[in-house]
Amino acid sequence: MIKTRLTQRTAFRLAALVAAIISLTNLVIFSVLFFAINNQLNENLKAHVEEVRRTLADVEVSGGFEGLAAMVNRHAQVAQSNEDIYLLTDRADQYVAGNIRVIPRFPGWKTIPWHELPLIGAWTAPRASTAVVGRWTTIKNGFLFVGDGNGDINDAQRVLLKGLLWGIGLSILSAMIGGYILGMNAQKRIAKMEGVLGAVASGQLQERVPRSPSADDLDHVAALINATLDRLQALIGNLRQVSTDIAHDLRTPIARMRQKLEVVQTNSSDLAIYESAVEEALLEIDGISETFDALLRISEIEAGARKRKFVDVELNSLLINIVDALEAVAEEQDQQLTGLIGNTPATVHGDRKLLNQLFINLVENAILHCPSGAQISVELAADGGHPTVKVRDTGAGIPPEEREKVFRRLYRLEKSRAAKGSGLGLSLVSAIAELHSAKVTLADNNPGLIVEVAFPQQRVEARKSSVNLS
Repeated sequence: MIKTRLTQRTAFRLAALVAAIISLTNLVIFSVLFFAINNQLNENLKAHVEEVRRTLADVEVSGGFEGLAAMVNRHAQVAQSNEDIYLLTDRADQYVAGNIRVIPRFPGWKTIPWHELPLIGAWTAPRASTAVVGRWTTIKNGFLFVGDGNGDINDAQRVLLKGLLWGIGLSILSAMIGGYILGMNAQKRIAKMEGVLGAVASGQLQERVPRSPSADDLDHVAALINATLDRLQALIGNLRQVSTDIAHDLRTPIARMRQKLEVVQTNSSDLAIYESAVEEALLEIDGISETFDALLRISEIEAGARKRKFVDVELNSLLINIVDALEAVAEEQDQQLTGLIGNTPATVHGDRKLLNQLFINLVENAILHCPSGAQISVELAADGGHPTVKVRDTGAGIPPEEREKVFRRLYRLEKSRAAKGSGLGLSLVSAIAELHSAKVTLADNNPGLIVEVAFPQQRVEARKSSVNLS
């Protein structure tokens, strides 16, 4: 298994990503709360200053300017504890009462830092605020300034900042722990995949990635890997079997050729023997060549290259033409070939030549292996958009235990060893059917055999030109 640094591991990266997302989310939430609470506290502070200002203005109306001055002085004496600022001036901007000396007048609200305020007396009480928020008010006989410290706002900001730091810290810690646990689980499953792929690379084709009950993305990837390995194992097993079958099946014709050539070598003066041996050797070579051609064709079909030539193929006319062409061949064997095609249109998307080869092979196989007097039929059904073709015969059939094996390349039943053929007919049928996503099954006809080719549901698109039936 390939070793990776900590920062390259999925667990670490997932934990870091989750922590970053949660931290960013907390920061956004805090920013919104901070500004909302800060604005609300500022509004509350201004509302308090307004209330005090109106109260003092009412005192002037009821008690006169002197009464207002006395009230301002009383408030100023206790202002250190609640950080309130008061200043009353006359029309000439001269100091009358308050806890600060005269400051320039300004319109609207203003925030004034404490160190810019000309405080009167010794302000020894500790302050939570850093500035005063206040405004001037014009009264009948002068001007009144009322302000209040921003201590409550500062306290709230400190609490929010402390909460943010704790929140981000705890969220990062929990995200790192949770993300690391989840990431390590994923890392373990990835490590199992690496182990399986490494074992397969070393030749252990039976290894498979374990599945989990979670059915998540990694489980889906594991299923795809297992399906690929199943396919790979089947192909390699098939290749080994083909190699063995080729060596077994070609040994006999090669031995016959050698025997005949040895006869020619010992009787080189007899021209008739020479010509006969050469002719038989050529026939053996032709048979071997046909076998290899069929193997190459099956390999080409299994590679899927022919899918680029797929068109809509009407099975009705295709099967009718096959039955018409092979009917005479069946009659020569004293057999009866019939077509039960029907008029219901059945169209599949595929390669016309390959489909033609598939059904010709099935019918010829039935003719070759059935005795005289056998009944052979080709049936077509298209229920629910699923075209199905059945080739029935009343021959000897195939034993159930042999039905899976007959689709292997070069495999032949013992009773068929003496018959003409290479054992590739049903292998070619299987390859063509798989290329078209069709399923081939064998069943008893009592007596005889039923070969069924079931195509998947077809979605034939409307075309401007008609289907090529040539």
